[in-house]
This record gives sequence, C-alpha cells and structure tokens, in this order.
Amino acid sequence: MWTLDEVLTGSGGSLQGHSERQKTLDGFSIDTRTLAPKALFIALSGPHFDGHDYVEEAFRKKGIGALVSRAAFAERKARWRPLLKTFSFILVVDPLAALQALAAWHRLRFTLPLIGITGSNGKTTTKEMCASILEQRGPALKTEGNLNNHIGLPLTLLGLEKRHTAATIEMGINNKGEMKALCDIAKPTLGLISNIGAAHLEGLGDLEGVAKEKTVLFEAVKKTGTAVINRDDPFLKACENRFPKHWTFGLDPGADLCAEDLVDSPAGIQFKIRRRRTGDASRRITLPLPGRHQVLNALGASAVASALGWALEEIQAGLERFRPPAQRMEIIKRQGLTLLFDVYNANPDSMKAALKVLAAYPPDRGERIAVLGEMLELGPNTKSAHLDMGRTLAELGIDRLIAVGPSAEATAEGARQSGMPEQALSSHPDLRSAATALRPFLKKGVTLLLKGSRGMRMEKLMEALPDVL
Repeated sequence: MWTLDEVLTGSGGSLQGHSERQKTLDGFSIDTRTLAPKALFIALSGPHFDGHDYVEEAFRKKGIGALVSRAAFAERKARWRPLLKTFSFILVVDPLAALQALAAWHRLRFTLPLIGITGSNGKTTTKEMCASILEQRGPALKTEGNLNNHIGLPLTLLGLEKRHTAATIEMGINNKGEMKALCDIAKPTLGLISNIGAAHLEGLGDLEGVAKEKTVLFEAVKKTGTAVINRDDPFLKACENRFPKHWTFGLDPGADLCAEDLVDSPAGIQFKIRRRRTGDASRRITLPLPGRHQVLNALGASAVASALGWALEEIQAGLERFRPPAQRMEIIKRQGLTLLFDVYNANPDSMKAALKVLAAYPPDRGERIAVLGEMLELGPNTKSAHLDMGRTLAELGIDRLIAVGPSAEATAEGARQSGMPEQALSSHPDLRSAATALRPFLKKGVTLLLKGSRGMRMEKLMEALPDVL
C-alpha cells in the first residue's frame, strides 16, 4: 500500500488536482488494459504511442491518479480541468525518469538480499530456481514475465513490501550502458551472470562486448556484495581474480558448487550436487525438465543460496519443487505427440541446447521435427548463425527441419551442407505456410520442437493447428 505523499517524495513530482497526500493507492500501471482500480497510471511515451492519450481511460477504469509530464499537463490542462476535482495528477519532467527514481528510492527503504541475475541464456530459469529456493523461508519478490528492462525492473521493485525476505531480479539488456542504469536502480547485493553468449549482438557488437556489459553487474556488487561466477564460461572464469568476494559454480570440479553423475532423459535430468567450499557435502537432485544446460542454471541458483548461508538440504528441496516458466522447454503431450514448447526466445546457444534435447529422444518412437524461427538481434552475424544452426541440426541427426522467417533458407542451406536430405527440410517466409507444411507430419509418436525469438511469435503455430497442437 502506497500513499501519494510517498510517490511525490520518491519521484520528485508536484501535485495537482485532488490534494489528499495521504490518499492510498494499490499499485502502479503503464497500461490501461491491465490497470486495476485504485492504481496510479504512469503515462510513458514511446516512438509509436503517448501514454498521456490514455489518462482519461485510466480514470474511467477507476485509477486513483496519473503521473504525467509537466509539458503534457500544460498542453491538456483545459481538457483535464474537470478531472482535477476528483483525481490526482503528479507532475514530473519525464515520467520514465520519475518511475526509475521512485523505484530507486523505494529500493533503498529495504535491507534485504537482492539478487541481480543476467546472462545470455538461462537467466529466467535461473531466476525461477533461485526464487523457488528462497521462498521456502518466507515471501520473496521476483521478476514476473518479461519485466526485466529499464521499465519492467522499476515496476518490479515497486512491489517490494515489508513481508519480503529477499528479492530475485532479472536484468535484461540490449545495448551498452544499460546494465549500469539497472544496477543504479536496483542496488543488488549479489550478482549472478549465467553465461556469455551470442545474444543482442546488434547493440553489443561481439562476445567481448557482451561480456563487458554483463560484468558491470559484478562491478556493482564488488564493494559490499558477492559475485556468483560461472566457472565453465571462459569469459566469466577470468572474473575470479577481479572480484575477490565470490562463489563459483559449474561442471568444473574445482568450482564451489559442481555437479557429478549426470543422468539425462526426456523426462528430466538427475545429478549429484556437490558443495566443497563449506565442507564436502552432496545431494542427489532431480529436475523436472530435460537438458544438461539446466544443471548449470540449478548450480547458479544453488551458489546464490549458499552465499546466503542456506543448507544443502534446503537447496535440494527448493530445486525439486521448481517448475519451468511458461514457454520455456515445456513438455506437452497431445494426441500421441510430444511437444517441446520453447518459444519464449532464442539465440544460437539456446537454440543448440534445445536441439540437443530434441535429439535425445529415441528415433525409433517417431520423427523428431524441429520448427525453428528466426534468431533476431544478431546483426551482421545473422546469416552465419543460421547456417551454423542448420549444420548443427543435421549433425545431431534431427529427422526433419521446418525453418521460418527471413533467414529460413540460410538455416535450410546449412542443413543441406551437412547432409540432411532435401525431402526432409523446407523453408518458409511465415508461420502460416510453415503450419501447412507441418500438418502432414504430425502423427502419433512424433516429437516436435518449436523454438524461435520472441518477435517470431512461434506459439501462434498452435493456434494455426488447434486440432493437433
């Protein structure tokens, strides 16, 4: 529960209209479609919209007030004058900057552990695993959905309450300078980087650029916090000497948290987690999702909990109650088909990991089909990355490829180069034609992988084939 006075203090705004400063509000919203009664509407603007155009709609939906720019208020004052008797307007120079300032101010009211998590792959799953462990000792705030950028992260932090014992915050970036901005708002006490991979290369240039931007998170916790380092990643292993207060994780047996005796199956993965740093102890873990890459996510979350002093038994219990977030390697059984539903996002490393999961299914059960959408934001690496993905798919022995998007033919060409028969592959400009091509092959026993970048909306294939998927 917030008061207008707190919002005014944190945002640096001034009040117009209904002036009861102790009036309470129930949360914040930047979208009138989801705005709840008694929420404060924050009028953000972008290249294709202006939130100030929706202020009246916010009030019709019983929003308690609106945070708006001074310029917009001056421009619309005559139109908004009838609203001033009932509703509160908080005037600021820039609503986005005010939102970020308010979140930074609110975060400093709490002394709880705040874990910042980033990485090219696996950050959402790692965040969910970490939260699953931490929630055993009491309520823990976590990033919901994709609220992990310069807008979503502040909105997440505004949900911090006295009842929370910890917070696990996902930090997503696309361009240089963004990680520092997020850290300045969130003030993390622990920082975990899952890995460095070929993601967002349009904004970050190359792998060295990705590593430089991501490790700003470690810089943010260097003085008073802890860095949680993936020892298997060559870009991150080098951080051990730069950040003396750290915990390490990885398959590397020299890591503080490592894994042994991995047993991977389509139903999930089992492994022994070993913690050497605080006495040599181990526990057998069963994760309800397949893929060896998930072990590293679990080890990262375990290292965070270990840095906070959690017992290995508590870590085991938290990991085994974890369930994967929606659209991330969900295993769906329908009409004799097995659907690997991993459509939330994609880059070269995550795509290869998903293909390895598909390849692990026994080929004698039925065809293993990969429907692969475009991997976006790769810049000049786009064509080579898609060629390489096609080669990888063929080398793994996947039975059929249906590629979708502007680089679909590059993916198909890579598969041809590595020996996939012409009749086993096709490329398509859009999901509609891909669905038409896929339909004849959807038979009992088939294992189907759907994966692509968020902008491809690969989940719409299920809408195009409702009688099968």
